[in-house]
Amino acid sequence: MNAPQASRRNFNKLVLGAAAGVAAPMGFVRNAWAQNKQINVGIWGGAQGEFVKTKIIPKFESDFGCKVVAEEGFTLANVQKMRATKANPKFSVMFIDDVAIPICRAEDLIAQLPKANMPAMSKLYPRFGYDGFGTAVGISVASLFHNTSVKPPASYAELWDPKYAGKIKLVTPKNTPSVFFMIVAAAVKTGKPFQQAQYEIDNAFDKIAALKPNVQNIFDNGPQAANEIAQGQADIGFMDLSKYIYPATARGVPVTMSFPKEGSFAGVNCQVLVKNGPNQDVAVAFMNRMLEPAVQKALSEFAFTAPSVSGIEFSAETLKYLAYPVEEMDKRGLFIPDWTHINANRSRWTEKMNQIFSV
Repeated sequence: MNAPQASRRNFNKLVLGAAAGVAAPMGFVRNAWAQNKQINVGIWGGAQGEFVKTKIIPKFESDFGCKVVAEEGFTLANVQKMRATKANPKFSVMFIDDVAIPICRAEDLIAQLPKANMPAMSKLYPRFGYDGFGTAVGISVASLFHNTSVKPPASYAELWDPKYAGKIKLVTPKNTPSVFFMIVAAAVKTGKPFQQAQYEIDNAFDKIAALKPNVQNIFDNGPQAANEIAQGQADIGFMDLSKYIYPATARGVPVTMSFPKEGSFAGVNCQVLVKNGPNQDVAVAFMNRMLEPAVQKALSEFAFTAPSVSGIEFSAETLKYLAYPVEEMDKRGLFIPDWTHINANRSRWTEKMNQIFSV
């Protein structure tokens, strides 16, 4: 008797990796469609990138019989890699921050995701779907951080008080949280909420300059700045992402984050599908894997980033460090800027910041 043949519908499900338990022909190799294929993925550097390389990629390679070559980088560098290889794409998946998704769309560097082929997207919070041109994979909170012996300010406006003279470490204009700082300065000057203040930055550089007497130095490495503040070299870091600060807090280092009444910001790590990249079927399966509950939970617990999907349970100890679920993000007032507007002006603003702080 011949072995039963999979229907076209079931075959498609198998190809998508979503038909676990569906009867298959004798001799069928699980995920045979992916065997010996290779994709190049641009991932983050640092501890998060190491976690992806050592904990996520090997299991995916084993499950699909494929090869994933990971190359570390940061957002702007990864965008440049896509630009440089646009005519003949090298990468299939790229990890970038949400700030760069509008740039990638405008330059036709990324493709819309085949949602039907990514079942894990069914639990993706809509705000982290980017019109189908990427997904978030981890959300950090950007706010102040401080030595635990220091009483943090209730309002960002207090940071301009002379009592903080020489006691603030300010994030470098090269890093995305510097945009958050500029929005805060505009909000303090105008009294407007972040949503409106982000369009007032051009009128806030006098306020930005007024902070200079309180700035001890400029930092570009969040974990290092956190350690220096823990050692008492400064009182407050203005500002950085929780994924760089809370690992030290969890180790018992005397540094933590605080959240002024005006709200805080969302630092969003994302993944995108490179347009016309090699082996897009494997690329889509990899992106789906990044959203699966077990992976999202493990990454969140390691990196202190909130998942972008609903329904994941954490211990009370872990939840202390996460803005999760989405209702908690709203409770904390996590603000996501209008990156299209920001990107159109950022280079000019960065130049002004450099002039003020002599970076």
